[in-house]
Formats: sequence, structure tokens, C-alpha cells
Amino acid sequence: MACLWRSEVCRADRVGPAGGRLEDEGQVRAEPTRRLVLAAAGAGSLALAGCKGIAVLGPRPKPGADVVALTRAIAAEELMIARYQSAAAALAAAGGSGAAGGSGATAAGGTKAGKRARAMVDAVLAEHREHLAQLRARLVLPPRLATASPRPSPTPPPVPAGRHKILAGLAAAEAAASDRLVAQLPAVPPAVAQLMASIAASEAAHVVQLGYGRLAP
Repeated sequence: MACLWRSEVCRADRVGPAGGRLEDEGQVRAEPTRRLVLAAAGAGSLALAGCKGIAVLGPRPKPGADVVALTRAIAAEELMIARYQSAAAALAAAGGSGAAGGSGATAAGGTKAGKRARAMVDAVLAEHREHLAQLRARLVLPPRLATASPRPSPTPPPVPAGRHKILAGLAAAEAAASDRLVAQLPAVPPAVAQLMASIAASEAAHVVQLGYGRLAP
């Protein structure tokens, strides 16, 4: 009887957080167990968020229209430069010596007209390199993109044989590049549009400068 009485007293002395008496040991252990479960669930959510990293914030924002337009214009200028480099090399090889000169009237570059063509191609190539530098200076990228691996060098199409066909091919490429830039102007901010319009006008002038205003061979 004494043991039973002491057990009843001990059970009666157990009270809950609000002062109420807890009925049995099962309830005494229930509260900390429930807290542990909630704490573990919270820790799991934090760990999952840490694993996903920035992905939990949603998809990455898309680049603006100015970034897209500048990136495309830069790629186009890089390809144009590659075309002119191939054309200059072909004209120089046809002349039998370096790009600045040559003797004889063999093939496409041995005549005075061939020398003038090589000099003109070199001059226009220098302008395209300047355009590329201006476009790259205007494009500002986040550090993670600015330090990314550079794009591979563009591969120009094969150079046709003969001075006239070489210049006509360059003129056609200039006309297409000018039209492409003009078509992008309404979608870009004014500062970028001004630069692209200036480059488009320069490329349209190159068509006439190359001697193929009508793109005739």
C-alpha cells in the first residue's frame, strides 16, 4: 500500500507547462518527442535549400534585349573579320607575294587592280576590327559570364576563286550584315541603337567601297 500511495503522489506531482497535471509518463515524453520531430523537419528543409543553392530562388533571369543584340552583333563582326582575313590571304597568295605588293600579272592579285583590291580589303578589315572593339566595350556582363571560356573562332565560308568573285562575296556579306543590324534597332535601347545604326551605315558604305553597289560579279 505504501508503494502504491507513493506512486500516486508522484503521478499527482507531475504537472504540465501550464500548471495542469500530466496523467502518465507517456504524456511526459510526448512533448519533447514532438519538438524533436519539428526541429528535424526544419533542419531538413534548410539542408535541402542549401543543396539546391540559388535554384530555390527561381530560374535565372533572361538577358535583356540589348545584351542579346550586342552578343549577336559581336558574333557577326567576328565572322566578318574572319571572312576578310581569308579574302586578304587569298588575294595575297594570288599575287605571289605579301599583301602589300607583288610582281607580274598572274592570277587575281598580280595586277595593279589586284594590289588595289588587297589594300582596300585590308582597310575595310581594320574598320571591322574597330567595330568589334566598340561592340565589346559596350557589352557589360556579370563576372561569372565575363570569365567564362571564350567562344571558338568562327569559320568563314570558302573563298571563291578570282578577285571579282572575292569582292562580290564580301559585298554581299556586308549588305546582309547591314540589313540585319537595322532590323534589330527597334528592340534595343537608344545608346545601343545609335552604335548599331552607325555600324550598319558603315557596312552599307563598304558595299559601294568594294565596287559592287549592285552586287554584280
